[in-house]
Amino acid sequence: MYRLLAIDLDGTLLTPERKITPRTRAAIQQAVASGMELVITTGQSYPALRSLCAGLPLTKPQVTCNGAVIVDPKDDTILHETLVPLSLVHDALAALREKQFFRVYHTNTYVYAEQGTPGAEFWYLPPAPPTVIIEDVTTIYPQPCVKLMGVGEPANVLRSLPYFEERFAGQLYVTRAASDLLEFLHPDVSKGKALARVARMLDVAPEEIVAFGDNHNDIEMLRLAGLGIAMGNAADDVKAHADYVTQTNAEEGVAVALEEKVLPLLSSQV
Repeated sequence: MYRLLAIDLDGTLLTPERKITPRTRAAIQQAVASGMELVITTGQSYPALRSLCAGLPLTKPQVTCNGAVIVDPKDDTILHETLVPLSLVHDALAALREKQFFRVYHTNTYVYAEQGTPGAEFWYLPPAPPTVIIEDVTTIYPQPCVKLMGVGEPANVLRSLPYFEERFAGQLYVTRAASDLLEFLHPDVSKGKALARVARMLDVAPEEIVAFGDNHNDIEMLRLAGLGIAMGNAADDVKAHADYVTQTNAEEGVAVALEEKVLPLLSSQV
């Protein structure tokens, strides 16, 4: 029996226009009404999650910042937080500069992006705090760091990921969060680990989880879930770890998979 529905945001739940369609909302509402708990698992901050998911039934712990922060939406309390070791912040920022990435520094409250970072001013919609554009993100140190990001050309992201993984092996978790985006987090952080923690909080077994994702940072949670569903727009290495591949996020892939693979089973279990 499926009891927990875990869904990534960008490239998965959200359309390319960063909207949730009425059909997708209805399918999620039906899953929740049939007994599933909804957990959004995103690289976004919690304020951004609340803004983008307004109207969804968010009553259980939510996974944000790629697993670094778990928040209770009932009162916005941080239930668990794992920060980037400050001793590694300068090294990671220097490595990103060396590889010609625009650098972004996430604190508990604000996101600071280097001047010139493509699209940074449009990342967050009100009421989420806007991205703060500054000349040098290293000046934010030593504020607590939830994660660091590198924004660059997709080819540079693919080329540089193995380099960063080797350079910071055992020290930082480095993941591709989008085609143009790398993220650096505490080595104990990932969406999969955070989802497993939330599942334990809710007394849900891994085989009772349905998870949706589209990118490298979703692989661990797709493998954890009893039913891991990759989006049609996912990279091939993500699809390889999924139990099922649905339509793209432009084709309401979350709704399609829920309607075809999940809701009929929930109805039969009632």
